[in-house]
Amino acid sequence: MDIVVVGLNHKKTPIHIREKVSFAESKKEEAFEILKRAHFIKEYIILSTCNRSEIIAVVSDIDRGIDELKRFYISFFNLELESMENYFITKSSDKAVKHVFHVAAGLDSLVIGEDQILGQLRQAHEYALEKGATGSITNTLIREAITTAKKIKRQTKISENSLSISTIAVKFIEKMFKNLTDKKVLVIGVGKMSRIAIENLIYKGVKEIYVTNRTKGHAVDLSKRYDEIGVVDFHDRYRMIKQVDIIITSTSAPHHVLTKEEFIKYYVPENKLCIIDIALPRDVEYSIGDLEGVSLYELDKLRSVADENFKIRMKAAKIASQIIIEDCIKFENWYNCLPIYPVIKDLKQYTSHIVNRELEAFTERNQHLNQKDLEQIELFTKSLVKKIFKKPLIELKRAGEDKQGELFARVTKELFGLSEKSCKKKP
Repeated sequence: MDIVVVGLNHKKTPIHIREKVSFAESKKEEAFEILKRAHFIKEYIILSTCNRSEIIAVVSDIDRGIDELKRFYISFFNLELESMENYFITKSSDKAVKHVFHVAAGLDSLVIGEDQILGQLRQAHEYALEKGATGSITNTLIREAITTAKKIKRQTKISENSLSISTIAVKFIEKMFKNLTDKKVLVIGVGKMSRIAIENLIYKGVKEIYVTNRTKGHAVDLSKRYDEIGVVDFHDRYRMIKQVDIIITSTSAPHHVLTKEEFIKYYVPENKLCIIDIALPRDVEYSIGDLEGVSLYELDKLRSVADENFKIRMKAAKIASQIIIEDCIKFENWYNCLPIYPVIKDLKQYTSHIVNRELEAFTERNQHLNQKDLEQIELFTKSLVKKIFKKPLIELKRAGEDKQGELFARVTKELFGLSEKSCKKKP
């Protein structure tokens, strides 16, 4: 078995491609059912965020497993393999492990050190766990990656200067307008990213924020927390275009919530309008950005602010990378020893059986000995056997860590006549 990661992320893939491979909640169950029938994929977790769509998997054959995952993407999202080949990231074995650890710690994010990815990874793992798609390898990998990410945040304080995408969006707006106190804002969607944006806008002095959401009750609940917020019916969102200076949209809709056909009925070219679309798939039809007076900014256009933020945290990121190297080695040692652990267990049972059998025979032959003497003899015997096998067990583990576990497991079984079981890695 080997660990692989296959998918697309913000480093290699532009947003118009990423939005095509985003796993909507309504389609996740179907995706898991398809992957369950795969030939070479034995464990899998789907991690889908605004910056990445990746599958962390355990495969029985690296090349065939990677190919199967690529073809799954192509088929599931109705894409062409030739046009997508340059966008795929593929990592296997040690590199796949390091990638997962980097992702968990926020070192592979658009916003270095951001916290949101840790929760997203945990949720992705929990969902896969519920669907029965994980096993001991992926469960241990994610658990250790999350533990390391938490340690990095404690030791390096990398997240202290970290900005979420929503915060960066507001900083981007502030750079454009300089002063936001007299600006009116329409926020579409009331999820976590929208709430963060709203709080940042209020902190910057914005007095009028209009919120709209498909489920109006969620918007009403939010308005009760802030005096600056007014609620707009979702079907009236276009009517607000000529009344605001800024639109921030972040919904989980699988289609555009602002289309050009409807947009042009309400917008006024003379009014300058800034639209920040931080959704994936995108909420705003791209051609709206071509209209006079409209400035449309998407996730990838926020990189300039993110890059400034990146420089601040480079020192912490270097320390974090060293922590990851050490913890990845620990995980890889555990993983490489998977063929050894069953043999060690069998060997301990084998020696225990022999010791108990011989002690029982010895006791029957020496019934004149009192209970205290028998207990001392039993203690000595078990201690002696434990010391004799200590060195071989250490060497077995060392062989596993050196990726010779299958060979040493097979030889040990033959030497001691242990039960015939597969020496191959199993989840």
